[in-house]
Amino acid sequence: DESFVEGCWGTVAEQTDEAFLDDRSDADDDMEKGRIKFPTGKLYGRDGELKLLRGLYREIIEDSKSSKPTARVIFVGGYSGVGKSAAIAELVRQVKSDHHGKVIVGDNDDKIVSASGKYSKLRSAAAPFSAISESLGQLTAEILEPDREELLLKIRIELSEHWDAVRIMGTMFPVMVPLLFDDGDENPSKRGSAVATPNMNEVKLAFQFCMIRIFRCLDDAPFIWFLDDFQWCDDASLTLLEDILTSGELSNVLFIGSYRSNEVDEDHPFQRLMNDVESSAAHATTRMDLFGLSPDDIGEFIADTIGRDGAAEVSTLTEVVYARTLGNIFFVKQALEELVRKNALFYDMMTFAWEYNVGKVQLQNYLSEDVIQMIQCKIDEQPMDVKKLVVTMSFVPNNTDLPTLTALLRLEGVEAERVEKLANHAMKQGMIMRKSNSTGKDNHANFVFAHDKIREACFDSIPEGRPREELMTRISYVLIRLADNANNSEGESNKDWALFVAADHMNSVSHELVPRMELSRLNHRVGELNLAKGATVAANANFLAALACLEDTGEKWKGVVYQFTLQLLEKVIEVTFSVGQFEMSFSHIQDILENAVSLEDKFTAYLYRMKTLAEGENRDYAIGVVEGLKICDVYGIKFPDSPKKSDLMKESMQLKAALRGRPLTVLANLPMAEDSSMFLLLKELIVYANFSGNHDLVCLISDRSISLALQRGLSKDLMTILTIRAGFLARDTSKLKAANKFAAAAEQVLEPFREENKVLCAETNFRLTVTVFALLRPFRECVDGVLDAYRPLLHAGNSGTGLGSALAYLYMYLIAGLPLNSPLFEPKLIIFGEAARVLHRSTFEVCFNSQRQMVINLTKKKRNWTELKGDAFDEDAFLKTVDGNARSMGLRDTSMLRLVLAFIFWDEECMITMLENLSKFAKSDLSVARTCLRLCFIGLAGFEMGRKNKNKSQLELANVCLGYFKSLSKHGSPNAIPIYHFLKAMASPSRAAYDEAILQCKEARFYHLAAMASERCGVFLGAENHNDDASKQYIVAAYWLYHDWGALSKTNNLLEQYSFLKGATQGYRKAPSDASSIMRLANRVGKN
Repeated sequence: DESFVEGCWGTVAEQTDEAFLDDRSDADDDMEKGRIKFPTGKLYGRDGELKLLRGLYREIIEDSKSSKPTARVIFVGGYSGVGKSAAIAELVRQVKSDHHGKVIVGDNDDKIVSASGKYSKLRSAAAPFSAISESLGQLTAEILEPDREELLLKIRIELSEHWDAVRIMGTMFPVMVPLLFDDGDENPSKRGSAVATPNMNEVKLAFQFCMIRIFRCLDDAPFIWFLDDFQWCDDASLTLLEDILTSGELSNVLFIGSYRSNEVDEDHPFQRLMNDVESSAAHATTRMDLFGLSPDDIGEFIADTIGRDGAAEVSTLTEVVYARTLGNIFFVKQALEELVRKNALFYDMMTFAWEYNVGKVQLQNYLSEDVIQMIQCKIDEQPMDVKKLVVTMSFVPNNTDLPTLTALLRLEGVEAERVEKLANHAMKQGMIMRKSNSTGKDNHANFVFAHDKIREACFDSIPEGRPREELMTRISYVLIRLADNANNSEGESNKDWALFVAADHMNSVSHELVPRMELSRLNHRVGELNLAKGATVAANANFLAALACLEDTGEKWKGVVYQFTLQLLEKVIEVTFSVGQFEMSFSHIQDILENAVSLEDKFTAYLYRMKTLAEGENRDYAIGVVEGLKICDVYGIKFPDSPKKSDLMKESMQLKAALRGRPLTVLANLPMAEDSSMFLLLKELIVYANFSGNHDLVCLISDRSISLALQRGLSKDLMTILTIRAGFLARDTSKLKAANKFAAAAEQVLEPFREENKVLCAETNFRLTVTVFALLRPFRECVDGVLDAYRPLLHAGNSGTGLGSALAYLYMYLIAGLPLNSPLFEPKLIIFGEAARVLHRSTFEVCFNSQRQMVINLTKKKRNWTELKGDAFDEDAFLKTVDGNARSMGLRDTSMLRLVLAFIFWDEECMITMLENLSKFAKSDLSVARTCLRLCFIGLAGFEMGRKNKNKSQLELANVCLGYFKSLSKHGSPNAIPIYHFLKAMASPSRAAYDEAILQCKEARFYHLAAMASERCGVFLGAENHNDDASKQYIVAAYWLYHDWGALSKTNNLLEQYSFLKGATQGYRKAPSDASSIMRLANRVGKN
């Protein structure tokens, strides 16, 4: 080595000969072996950060005293090596040390429980939830300690009320089995029925249910939960964490997530998670950035390391090291070790002290520019077998237990009995650490790298090319064998993670190193594992890789490979469709239709052909219906292309004959159908028929489906069919009785599935609420129930219906007049829009973003209120990108929002234009809330503009809307009554009519409509009757009602219009309560 300092008298070289590894030396002192020893038990330069962290922990404890248990969320950013993990470890140490391992709150003295997990840079090779699983293993180990039997029993009792959730947790996180189950019940399937593969929604619900209750059982000793290296987090983990961290039920936990700030930009998924958690406002959220230590802190560290009295004695060394490391503590350690290796810093046996006898310039020359180079020098100096150990470990994510390490090194020619000794040597070199394993049969400790930079250096020590690929292939085969052995041996800990690593490595090596068919089956296997854990995007990548490998073999569709080809292509079709890759999905559909040999084998392809045509890039439900009718014909179920009245009567008569006078609820007593495929086909077809407005076909399909169920048995898909028929009937107010019959039947049929299929329950309740129940129930009572369906449906893969529930929620929110300035409302709009973008659902994305822009116009915008153009949405830009049916539907939805804005801000020109755009949409549709919103404002604007401009067509349009609400009001609809009275007042204006409308709106708590009615009455009185005092009363009342609603842009607009408002509203900085705003302020007008 050119930079090695020769002739430094009194130094001792590091002993790395074979004798050391064979235990022939007593030497065990770091100084004696020429290794530098860094201070432990002291954290440098982080007093301020630790004070903040401990304060947040104390806040949780204080909140628990006041019976308001809370949680705190902290996101810690900083460059690699800056000391994020060390700071959190010191926090845990200090909290435990403060109370000798206990937190004393009241009479409680539960021990503090903490757990951590770490994501790996080899993210594509890691199993979903890797860091979460690691932390849950540590949590389990702590709770299973001998002195915590009461806590363990308490947790099991708390979880016993929901056994399905416990079984799912045991299936998804095997490390928790010893905590969740008694010794005799370690297999989750031993109690009750065997656990089917859960979908992502079920995992999320089970995770949230179990973890929240476990945290509560820890009482007043808050759990410290630390997950590290979020820049490498998998999407499935982010989905799971978002759900629990935004839950208002989470309490008694300090959650800390750390990440490399230079690797997480604004578009990084973890950045979006942090934003979502902050905007949810469910818990106090803190962001903290750690930077390099100061020169003084580094000087103190170096002085302590080499045994000097203070930083002043090592100023030269500190200056050189700091210039290279900028205060990054990990880099500082590597720099000092490199100076030791080059003998520029040495331990003098004559003075028994560390010395350096070269100047600043020379010291600078001995340090490498890159920390990775420093570490690689250290690796190169290790004995060959130690080097093999650390290099092999670098190709496996995160933790590696001794048996796995032994199996991997045996293939590299290392004797099994020497592996632990080699690992101990690597630990003494500061390259790896020993970490306690999770509970279970296998109690071997895990080995982890001391730092990710060490892993990177070890990984890079094998250059890219054939040597690295051959090593990765050897490692992969060992890991596959380990996973297979674990799965085939009772009592062995789960090693599915090994399959993820093997697939990732094998996918990256040259084709000739791994047989293509073997790799295809491995990718298919890993894709199924990813799909079972809700990692849809990762599963998609695996299935596509499997298909590419299969095509390389040339055996696709041939002989024994036929069935595997079919199964693989069906998975590819399902997953590519779910992530919005419609063209790719369609090409694979054609592959199956051209090569499959039976109708049964072609069913999935036919089904997704219809779905892709209906929901693809050029969304057209009518085309999907046409295709669906053809497919039904192929499978022997014939429908006329254009049903006539005679067809409907014939089908209805056949159904009556099949029912034999029994009510529709008799369907709930039917046995389950052996084959539900036809019901699935009919369900998808009726959905598209409903969306496309083919009402006769909806009736025909629903009647045929019921007749089919009476013949073949019950299917879960029948619920959707019944629900859609109920919603269709409810669109005609004269058929509400029939609609309720079908809704009641759907609820009865749902009962056998309610416990085992939460997603189906959520979907059915959502559909019935949006289409039927909302007709006769207040929107305010329905709105939360509709939103409850969003997450279950979305995370179960039913993205269309899930986003539809979010959209229905927003329409209900707007027509119900709920507060626009709620701190959670706009964040929800952002989250919904982002979900639609990620899922490639452009139609929904437009709806969410346009509604968000409407809210911005009402609450923040200063001018051009009726234009949907701003930070959230630009209507003109959107309309330029679409045509055909997509443009027509988009224009319908944006015109409705602009009409609302035009009526509120009284833009007559805009109202006339929007009425023209909406003239053919003055009718009911699938969503009661959207129908009410659209028809309400078409009617309000139509009466005023029609009367003013003597436009007969606009008046006719308004009267159609009035008739709709009149009919609903006769049925007692609490939502229709106030709108009906407001429309009557607009049709025949009078003070008495407006007073009645305002009263009805107040009673229904439609305060936004009460505001509009008050304003219109004020304008009417001032313009028609010249009653200025009365007019002012109504305008002031309108002002405060708008203020209550949160429409601050409108209140500013009124202040500009009416100078008297400035005096009438002076002194009020907060909106009065909803119940009192009209009377109190109307009475106050006369005093100004």
